[in-house]
Amino acid sequence: MSWLERAIPGQSAAYRRLVVRVYAAVVPCVLGPGVQHLFKGLFHAALGHDDRKIEEFLDGSVVWGEHVRRITDTTLIRFNEISCPPKGHLILVNHINELDFAFDCLVLRKPYLANEAIKQTFFAYWWMRAMGSEVFDYRNPRTISKSVRAVIAGLERCSYIVYPEGNNSYKEEIGALRKGMLKLAFEHRIPVYVVLKSGGAAFQQQQRGNVVGYHAPGTIDPASFTGWASFRDHVHSLMKSEKPLLDERVRAAGVELGVRGYEQRAPLAQA
Repeated sequence: MSWLERAIPGQSAAYRRLVVRVYAAVVPCVLGPGVQHLFKGLFHAALGHDDRKIEEFLDGSVVWGEHVRRITDTTLIRFNEISCPPKGHLILVNHINELDFAFDCLVLRKPYLANEAIKQTFFAYWWMRAMGSEVFDYRNPRTISKSVRAVIAGLERCSYIVYPEGNNSYKEEIGALRKGMLKLAFEHRIPVYVVLKSGGAAFQQQQRGNVVGYHAPGTIDPASFTGWASFRDHVHSLMKSEKPLLDERVRAAGVELGVRGYEQRAPLAQA
């Protein structure tokens, strides 16, 4: 477990074991209940039907997400309609911890804009690419320019999930938003669809029986702003103002459902 302690610092052994269990389930899910999507995806890839290939691999990612929901006995609530635009948008989602990918695959069902770190895990990298994801390479100006061109071209056929905070926060509060993707969205007039989730940090203390909630505040058009910084600040302000309201709805849902530990959390008005 020493490598996990380095990869997931400051978290309990029970949480690290959960992360291993979640990601170890990818291959059994692909070769088990998701095998039809694997074979159909490979078939469409062989025929050069990229769009149909991507759809099959996205469906396979949903199978994995649902498996994770079941094994963690998670109550998943969509507090409003989560209707991700099919193409031409960046889908901005807050980043809590390693379980985000499974639940976001299940709820959002879209490709990702990932960083170079994903290449360290061969199968995960292969599957992410197969479901239409792009890897943004920040190593130097040449690789950045190439990545920007790939993203712009990809937006012609899909929308991408982006974690604007960059890294796992291991908490429910919204952190600072990084410059990269928001500046890209502003400069290329790419609208962003904001989605918030709440409840993921509970897995770090209690590995089963949690409530995870999603809420989509909606779309923001960067063309309405005079500079990328004001655009970023508006997105950040919206996420920060809406997130505590979602946290309270998740807490209240946990109390209503009788989930252990939720009645002990202070309501938002008393926090």
